[in-house]
Amino acid sequence: MAIHTDIRVSERWFLNLPGFHGGAYVLAYLEDTRERQPKPRPWCDEDCQDCPHNFEPDVQLEIADCNKRVSLEFDFDSEEGRRNSLHKLDTLITALRVLRTGLEQEQVEYVRRERERKELKGE
Repeated sequence: MAIHTDIRVSERWFLNLPGFHGGAYVLAYLEDTRERQPKPRPWCDEDCQDCPHNFEPDVQLEIADCNKRVSLEFDFDSEEGRRNSLHKLDTLITALRVLRTGLEQEQVEYVRRERERKELKGE
């Protein structure tokens, strides 16, 4: 990751509670490019190699748990790519919310089974 002085988002969070294994984390980084506007030169034409060009900001979303790491890419160079980048995040957020609800429900069932198991064993 390049180091930029202008940062729009810089979030680093450990995913595990204190006392749990590993270095699980989430990293979200987005460069702030408001001050990096290209300025056209009067002598440039369409084929000029020295002319300023539009650029994509440095953006990273990385999720890690123990030895596994996932890095997602986000496009800026077309309207479809930008729309897809937002869709990718929205889909991830939705999937995480649905998974969280399911985990809560399954935890209730797990605790119920554990309680029943102890009752059957006379603990």
